[in-house]
Amino acid sequence: MRRTLILTLAVLSCALAVCALSRAALNNTVEQARQLHAQALLAENSGDAARADDLLAQLAQLWHDRAGLLEMLASHDALHDVSSAIAEAKICLECRDHDDYLRTMSTVKMGLEHLRDEEAVRWENLY
Repeated sequence: MRRTLILTLAVLSCALAVCALSRAALNNTVEQARQLHAQALLAENSGDAARADDLLAQLAQLWHDRAGLLEMLASHDALHDVSSAIAEAKICLECRDHDDYLRTMSTVKMGLEHLRDEEAVRWENLY
């Protein structure tokens, strides 16, 4: 009986640690992406397209670097939506299409919010 209790507590502790680390990793990545997103919007609104392009490149690189980890934590479709919106925003910025740039950047923001709110490890998502 004692061995079973110890083993059960050890498995529970490991599961809770994995959940906590998963949540921290997802939140950290989404927060870094959100900051780069906001900086890119501010740079483009102030007329600094080169800086906005550089920030979008950093955002795309961050997303690419963390893709393996994120695919273990969130749905592939949600991740793909964000990465395709980032690529589309870069194209809009290169074409100097301000309205479409803002539209695609709002798609990036909505994708990041979806990941943070709906894909994160929470009690509601464990069902």
